[in-house]
Amino acid sequence: MSGLSFEHETFTSTTFVVPAFLLVGVVQTMNRFLRISAGVQQSHIDVRCCWRPLAEAVLSGTPLYVRPAVDNKPPLFELLNVAVAATGRYLLVFFLLVGLANAATAILLWHVCDQRDASRVGLVAGGLFLASVPVVGGLVVNVRSFAVAGILLSLSMTKPTTRGAAIAVAGLFSQHAVFAIPVLAYDRVRDLERTQSVRWLGVFALSGLGVVAATFGVVYAVWGTESLHGALYWTFGAAKQYTTNPEVPSLVGDTSQWAMALYREGVRHLVVVVPAAIVVQLALTERTPKRLLRSTNAPLVTAALLALSMSIPLFVRAYRAYWLYPFPFLALLASIGYRQLFTVGEV
Repeated sequence: MSGLSFEHETFTSTTFVVPAFLLVGVVQTMNRFLRISAGVQQSHIDVRCCWRPLAEAVLSGTPLYVRPAVDNKPPLFELLNVAVAATGRYLLVFFLLVGLANAATAILLWHVCDQRDASRVGLVAGGLFLASVPVVGGLVVNVRSFAVAGILLSLSMTKPTTRGAAIAVAGLFSQHAVFAIPVLAYDRVRDLERTQSVRWLGVFALSGLGVVAATFGVVYAVWGTESLHGALYWTFGAAKQYTTNPEVPSLVGDTSQWAMALYREGVRHLVVVVPAAIVVQLALTERTPKRLLRSTNAPLVTAALLALSMSIPLFVRAYRAYWLYPFPFLALLASIGYRQLFTVGEV
């Protein structure tokens, strides 16, 4: 299936891609900040009702994860939340950070492809992602922008220590990042011998667990035992209550509303979803799978698996913002489709 191969490309360079994506990412979020500052828009409800009051309570002396300073987000995000509030410019700093995180995702999409001599595919993928960020609600203060950047950072790493640490950081911003772990592990061990695979997985797991333990350790060191217990409960223990709430549009809640919400959002992303689906369909129907794996290279296979695994949150809650999780990988698949359409004449 030569039509899906990643031939050598030398179209872009770091001096062009990085500044361009940084500029777009920051301008997008700063535009929203200026509109909020002018009174044209309001900040997101989570900021108004939860995150900013939580940070202010902690800065006033309330221990983190002790009422009223409680939230179901992992501790790395809450630590960042408190640190941003301590600057005295909460919205300005947070919008800047979100813009940088979105830009980092686009840059890392390009970098992952550029590592495999497919820089044009990466450039289009990064552009598609940033163009779609406003549609999926990625311009508000949120945990998903940071988690997705962490997943892409992990994917760009080859060593088990750095890959494990990066995905742990992503999970400490949003629990949903854990759905990427099996794919990130498979991406590296599938070509290793059994002994090497076991060793790699062991280092990968220990590195991730070490970052998690260190982060929870910071909560304990600063605020004590009660905060540590609260951090563990709100990060892990509240998941069942969150996923089985019958009042939200999910498969275990209101199934019909879930399907309608999924459809309404899905049709807004057809420019990415359709070419991505076509590429996956062609890959699955290829008559010579071994040749396909050689010609498509890791990005296609891994992107398809990550797009699938990171779509799992949409089955929990069909929220618009949850599309941000699989979107970088859908954008990568779509960019492969567009490249083949316009350069080879076949998808």
